[in-house]
Formats: sequence, C-alpha cells, structure tokens
Amino acid sequence: MLSQRNRKVRRCIAIFGVFISFFLLSIFFLSCDRIQRVVDPEAVVTADSALTVKIGFIYSPPDPGTTRNGAELAVTLANAAGGINGLPIELLIRDDKRDAALSVQHAEALIAAGVSAIVGPDYSSLAVEVGAVAQQHGIPMLTTYPTNPDVPRNGNFSFMGAYIDPYQASIMTGFARHELQATTAAVLTEIGNAYSEGLSNTFVEDFTAQGGTVAIHQFYETGTTDFTEQLLAIAAVEPAVDIIFLPGLGSEFPLAVKQAKSDDIGISATFLGGDGWDRPDLVEIGGMALEGSFFANHFASDGQLSEAARQFVDAYTEKYRIAPDGPAALGYDATTLLIEAMRRTTDLTPAAIRDQIEATQDYSGATVLSHYDENRHAVKSLVINTIKDGKIQFHQLIVP
Repeated sequence: MLSQRNRKVRRCIAIFGVFISFFLLSIFFLSCDRIQRVVDPEAVVTADSALTVKIGFIYSPPDPGTTRNGAELAVTLANAAGGINGLPIELLIRDDKRDAALSVQHAEALIAAGVSAIVGPDYSSLAVEVGAVAQQHGIPMLTTYPTNPDVPRNGNFSFMGAYIDPYQASIMTGFARHELQATTAAVLTEIGNAYSEGLSNTFVEDFTAQGGTVAIHQFYETGTTDFTEQLLAIAAVEPAVDIIFLPGLGSEFPLAVKQAKSDDIGISATFLGGDGWDRPDLVEIGGMALEGSFFANHFASDGQLSEAARQFVDAYTEKYRIAPDGPAALGYDATTLLIEAMRRTTDLTPAAIRDQIEATQDYSGATVLSHYDENRHAVKSLVINTIKDGKIQFHQLIVP
C-alpha cells in the first residue's frame, strides 16, 4: 500500500517536473525570439508579434524605390539601439505600384493590422488619398518623397518629410538671379503634371518679382520624345535666354536637354531643374548635354555632411554597397523622425505620436529639419547639385 502511494507521488513529481521544464523552455525561446527581433533586420520586416511597435510603410518601386532602403536602415539601427522604449520595431512594407486605389487599400489593411503610424507613400497624388484614410482613423502619416504642398490638406494627422515645391522653385530662382546672374529665362513645362506646373508657376512669379524676364514659356506632353518645336521657339528668342527652367519628373526632360544642345538646335543656355532630376538614369539619357546644369535636391552624399549625415552615408553604403540618393535619405529621415517622436511619448497612442511629430525641432539626420509650420510642411535643408564630368555632384547646401 505504501509502495503504491510512493509510486503515485513519484509519478506526480515527474509530471510536474516535465511541466516546469516545458514552461522554462518556452520562456527561454520567447526571450531569444524577442532579442532576435531587435538586432536582426530580416526579423524586423517579417515578425508578427504583439510585443512590437508596428509601423506601416508604403512605397512605389522602382522609381524612386530607394525610400524603402532608407526606411529599413532606420529600423535596423533603431532596433539595434533598443527599439522604442525597449520594444522592437516591426516595419510592415507594402508596394502600392504607384496606384492610388492600391495605396488606400494598403493603408486600410495596415491600420487594421495595428500600426501606430504610416510612413509614405512616395508620391503626392497617392499621399493625399492615404492622408484622408489616416485622418479618418486618427493615425499619423509621415510622407517620404512627396513635395506638393496639398499633401497634408486632409487634417492634422498628415505630415510631410520633404520640403514643398514652392520652396525649391524659389531657391532655384534666387540661385539663377544671384549666382548665375541670369536676367532672361525660358520655361519648359510638362503640361498636366501638377509637379511640373507648380514649380514652373512659382519660378515664373519669383523670377519676375526679382527683376528677371521670362521671355518664353513652352509646354510638352507626357511621353514626348521630339522637342524640336518647343526648342526651336526658345532658340529663336532674341537676345538669347540665359537659363531654361525645366522641372520634369519622367524620362522626357533629359532627352529635351540632349536635343537642345545638339548641333541642329544649338541652345547654349544653362538648364535648371527641381528634385525630379534626381534619377539614376539621368546622365544615361541626357549624356554630356547635361554638363553644367543645376537642380534642387534633398541630399548629396558627397556634400557638406553633418556627423549624423555622415553616419547615415556610412551605414547605408555598408548595407547596400552603393551611396544613398535623395529618396533613400528621405525614407531614412521620415522613419527616423517618426521613431524619435515615438520615443518621446509616454503611452504610444496615435494622438501622442502626432503631437510629438508636430513638436519636432532641429532634427538632424541625413537632412536637417528645422520645424513644422502651421500647415505641417517641413521647413528643412536643400542642396543644389550640378552635373560635372558626367556625374551628379554636390554644388551648394541651403540650411533653414
């Protein structure tokens, strides 16, 4: 009888021991998994756990595309530094294929998945639509590449990570008048493109207000490959114009420059552009005709870099084996700025995050952001690049 009772006791002890061992092993593996999510960049992107801070990311590959690289780098570095108040960051990445309806679907799904904020999209027309969704749900949206000032129009949960179009057009106007000493200008605009039209209108107004003369304004349609008519009209202006402002986004504008500098047309004026000129195939399309041109941009890896910007360039180059471009810098800064805002909150609610984004001052990352104005436009740095020796090179830094 006693022996049978002892056997039962030993059996209970054994079962209890197995239970304790299983419990301790579970705790161990959970801890290992949590640690991995902090330091493993692949785990950052693919993890699915309630013990993470979820950030949605919507982008448009392949152009600009590198905003994703910048955002992933920002999350990797932040997680290596402890995440957000000890919690690892989970970056939920969605490709909107530059389609507004798909971008909105992604935003709805990300919000349903529990993201605390959305970074992106990459284009202004998409960002306006996603901004409406963000405002409806009370989720902060911080864009990357968009520069149209209408992007935050939906309400106080929409913020821009890049400077606005009127700002870059005004900077290029001042550069033309004061550094290049230009007195006469031609403008070549992609009709029906809000970006090209917006920059052109600001340039015409500012150049005229500063005492310059816009001698001729020509237009072309998206997809144009032959600019002979427009360029001959510009070449016929007497006296010849000093500069041609050409704020394009697609592959058309470098082709226009190439044709303008050909022997058949022979325009000698200096071409100026906006940040849309920051494209990897710029010199491939325009060739040596682009030499001596200038354009506004968000970032230059070979420019006057702060310590924070230099660390970004080093980390990006090590990770991707190529120097970062403007979109990569914007993806990195939008994500980092959001993470820093999250770290300053006490409860990580969307409203608290929104308030901390708005309160951002003197942010220094790849670029410099002074503050947000009353319209949630970013007041920030700008660089002017030039094309020299067949390469895009830094020329000048403008700091707010």
